[in-house]
Amino acid sequence: MIYRLKPQLGDTVAVPQLVFARLAAAEEASVRVALYVLATGVTDPDKICADLKLRSRVTAEGALAYWAGAGLLERQDENAAAGGPPPAPAPLRWAEVAAAARTDPMIASLIDCAQTAFARALTHSEMEKLAALYLQDGCNPEMIMLCLTYLAGRGKRTMGALSHELKVWRAEGVETGEAADAHLQLLALREKREAYVAGLLEIEPEALTLGGKKAIARWYEVYGYDDAMVQEAAVQAGPKRDLWYWNSILKSWNARGLRTIRDVRGPAPAAGASRALRVDRESPSGSDFLKDALERPRRHKRKD
Repeated sequence: MIYRLKPQLGDTVAVPQLVFARLAAAEEASVRVALYVLATGVTDPDKICADLKLRSRVTAEGALAYWAGAGLLERQDENAAAGGPPPAPAPLRWAEVAAAARTDPMIASLIDCAQTAFARALTHSEMEKLAALYLQDGCNPEMIMLCLTYLAGRGKRTMGALSHELKVWRAEGVETGEAADAHLQLLALREKREAYVAGLLEIEPEALTLGGKKAIARWYEVYGYDDAMVQEAAVQAGPKRDLWYWNSILKSWNARGLRTIRDVRGPAPAAGASRALRVDRESPSGSDFLKDALERPRRHKRKD
């Protein structure tokens, strides 16, 4: 019997010459996978295995690896986004900032606040960066103003310091003006606690490292301890004035569930009481040493 190719009605799929060149060497499953991928664009091994009814997922993965080595497919990093990271927005120009300020009065308010905080006029470049924090990065304007005031009080009057501090705030979940105000109160409380610990260490607060400040914050905010517990750790450490030694003590107390100084020191014995504690049995032993006490013969101490 003689066969001939029927005329195609538009339902065709282009097959690269590479597939035909590999027909003699490729296994049947590999050819089926190549045609399936060309027709559907699907490269998921599980779906290929199910649709083509292959023996196992390994068969589909082997076929995909074969055609990747042959040059029909290209490998893609599984951790990379399908379309790649979105391109960074183009930096704002002064003309764009000026045009946006005509329709959004908040931009002018931000510039005025920054100039007051920096105690000088902003350059066009600084205005562009400030506007970008609001328009492109999506920072809340009230949060930006509070951050400017906070940094100015610490002598940090640069756009770099503002951008860095806002990143730190946002990493801690600060996104609104109300959250920024609460965060500032927390920062003030942290400074007070750091000063207290520095006093116990007999050093200046500025001498504390970033790691040390994080440890102090953990004592109060994670462990829930107060100044009295920190002082108790210093007392029990004796003459060793080492923040990290104190940290190990407080960490140990927290792991053991010790919450107060009384927990740490243990209950004090009552006045006149012996330090030896009596441990009673949960149930009587059955031995009553007072039973028949009157009928027992008396024992006298022998006199030599």
